[in-house]
Amino acid sequence: MSNFTGSCLCGSVNYKSNSDPLVTQNCHCDDCRKACGSVYLTNVFIKEENFESSGKPNSFSHQSDAGNNMTKFFCPNCGSQVFGKNSGRPGIITIRAGSINETELIKPIRNLFLKKKVASTPLDDNLEACDGMPL
Repeated sequence: MSNFTGSCLCGSVNYKSNSDPLVTQNCHCDDCRKACGSVYLTNVFIKEENFESSGKPNSFSHQSDAGNNMTKFFCPNCGSQVFGKNSGRPGIITIRAGSINETELIKPIRNLFLKKKVASTPLDDNLEACDGMPL
């Protein structure tokens, strides 16, 4: 698949990727859990040059434990978080997997920040397991 699309819950913020994902990862860190309101967040990484969006998302920025500026983009109408940027990964967009229309392409390869995992969260033993962020 070379293209995929997605949107927020109400459809006011839409996007299209003109490439396959670079990588897909489940993150169990405190920031991702709190930002998405679930026990972990699945992020799909693509090159920013292959990303187009429409609508006018709001944004929220904060600093990660590593000192990177993290910006989350969300719909001002329904509040759905749709994508993000990390100053530590210039040129990369992180798409929230739950916003993708073509769900068959969501194939995580690893779980990150397992040291922060909610104890009751089941894990797929076939995925790479990392206590923090891999180098």
